[in-house]
Amino acid sequence: MRIGTWLTGDRADDPAWVTAAERSGAFGVLADPAGPDGARIARAAEIAARTVDPRVVVRVVLGVEHPVTLAEEVAVLDHLSAGRVVCVVDTGALDASAALEDLTLLRLSWSARFFRHDGARWTVPSGLLGDGLPTTVSVTPKPAQLDIPVWLDGAVAAPLAVSTGLPAVAHVLGDVDPAAQVQPAAATLSGDLEADRRLVGAWAAAAATHLLVAPAAAAAPDSLPDVVARYLQPEVGMPSFPRIMAESAPPHTWTPPV
Repeated sequence: MRIGTWLTGDRADDPAWVTAAERSGAFGVLADPAGPDGARIARAAEIAARTVDPRVVVRVVLGVEHPVTLAEEVAVLDHLSAGRVVCVVDTGALDASAALEDLTLLRLSWSARFFRHDGARWTVPSGLLGDGLPTTVSVTPKPAQLDIPVWLDGAVAAPLAVSTGLPAVAHVLGDVDPAAQVQPAAATLSGDLEADRRLVGAWAAAAATHLLVAPAAAAAPDSLPDVVARYLQPEVGMPSFPRIMAESAPPHTWTPPV
């Protein structure tokens, strides 16, 4: 299981937490500030500019903006991040049928194909500009990746996952699909090392493949690399990792003789 960082509230706006997340070896960083999708995508763009290796995980909420607009913004973000985007598609207040239509249109917009969509909620192209215009569209820019990874979240994520085959983010252990090739999850650390070791161990045992962890409420950015890279990731990434190695003091820097 790989561990990433989930930054909420004010932490989503703090560059120190982004730097700490990359230093921790996080597979990805999700900045999840309150507010509209534009704020989330703007924060994700900042993360893309400040990092090199971790995936840029961005949440988009369906039912707020036109799916084609969302698709274009995420595609631009994918180029800014050099193809590192993972998109958490939150179903928001939509029911399963409406969410499926928005998701379908979002993914069509990321394809390299011309398409037309006639649905209960959306018609693309709209035809409102008059006759003689193209009957299909192709949204640009195309994502840098051939296929942007999509993880589902929200009230109707579970039925949407069944109908689409996409993974849904698990928030409780019982929601993990042990047969899934990709099974993302999200949890909050307590700040107690032994309790957090048990937490990540339980998610790994349940067969989660990716775990986004929100740091404990009282944690400081500088604590994140030590907690995740030194203690939690070895706990689930290398089960036989000798505990004495993790808990010993780091060696002094060796200076060669002159």
